Amino acid sequence: MRIPLSGMPFWLSFFRRIPRLPGRKAYVVGGWVRDMLMLRRPTRPEIDLALEGDAVQWGEAIAESFGVRIGRVSEFRTCKIDVLHDKVPVRIDIASCRTDDYPVPGGMPVVTPSSIYEDLYRRDFSVNAMAFPLEEPFQNSFLLMDPVGGYEDLVRKELRILSPASFEDDPVRIFRLFRFQERLGFTPDLRTSRALESARLNGAFLRSSKSRLWDEIQAAIREESRCAIVFRWLLEKPWENALPSLKMSSPRRKRVFAWDRLTVHESVFSPLGRFWREMLLLLALFYGLPRQECDRGLRLLGVPEKRARVVRESLFPVPSENGREKTAQSDILPNLSPQMIFLNLVRGGPETFASFEKALADRDQQPLGEMSLTGRDLIKEGIEPSPEMGNLLIEIRELREKGILNSRQEELDWVRAWVRSRRQKS
Repeated sequence: MRIPLSGMPFWLSFFRRIPRLPGRKAYVVGGWVRDMLMLRRPTRPEIDLALEGDAVQWGEAIAESFGVRIGRVSEFRTCKIDVLHDKVPVRIDIASCRTDDYPVPGGMPVVTPSSIYEDLYRRDFSVNAMAFPLEEPFQNSFLLMDPVGGYEDLVRKELRILSPASFEDDPVRIFRLFRFQERLGFTPDLRTSRALESARLNGAFLRSSKSRLWDEIQAAIREESRCAIVFRWLLEKPWENALPSLKMSSPRRKRVFAWDRLTVHESVFSPLGRFWREMLLLLALFYGLPRQECDRGLRLLGVPEKRARVVRESLFPVPSENGREKTAQSDILPNLSPQMIFLNLVRGGPETFASFEKALADRDQQPLGEMSLTGRDLIKEGIEPSPEMGNLLIEIRELREKGILNSRQEELDWVRAWVRSRRQKS
């Protein structure tokens, strides 16, 4: 089956910019192919590429053709590149074709170079195991490679694992299943459902790679259907008896809805740092859990210790010397840290939300002493989301309060000077 790219000038010109390595076969794989077949257009500005050869060598050639630097190289010799094409940012993930062998269920796989066919058979679900060859010279259409029957599952709207041991070998796939269920509106086939139940009862979740599970949590939060994904976690309970209190309940459901609603207020919560959305979700989920179960949950979900400590201290604050709970002073709203603002809101009712939004509206009308730039503005200026971003927002506010910065333009000029200074030092 050939899939035409007519009517897609952006991607046609993008693929023509991708250099080829002599003697090496290259492919488009994964979600881009799936979405192209399902919707006749990719839904996201990101693409997965695979090479029968050294992915890093190819990544360096691609980065050079776009005038950028290659991103961090993983232990499996995969890499990411962020490029601009026709002024649109595109994330390119590049991997070498390989097979994965799991000598220990839930452990790190032993990786062996392979052909594209073997590579497709190692993937999580059949609908993600299709590929388009990047032919040379480049054609205006793609020849579909589908050795596992992914296209038929796409038509049936089914998610099918490629191995009965898929969830045991890599328990993070359980969470990927939930994410794709909600994003695509697909359902697991019978074998996949049985494998999921078996993995849950066997405690596969406890053997998850913590770093990869944390990555998957971040991926879920970036989805438009993030609320539904979190609810599926709570309903399916892949953690089974490890976290018995972490389950769906009416109060927890309301807190998750509140979390989703509050994520638009970046200026209030972004001082928590790069993972502020994830940390607020953890507060919504873990509120009311026993301390021991909260600690276990933070550990099992792979939450980095610095972030886990903020969650613990917010849910179980230490009394101060005068008997009141210690909370960090907010740099956005008076007297409360961002995490305590959030907890007060999710504990309160509609009146609390109304008061909060009125306070924000009043704040935004203040011409002096209030910050006008947000984390999103700093990202546009080339500053990565990080604790350092939170510190910059704090410093901008202090400069406004001192009368040094008196307008949004002055704030932008100050930030741009700061960025230039950092680049010169590096």
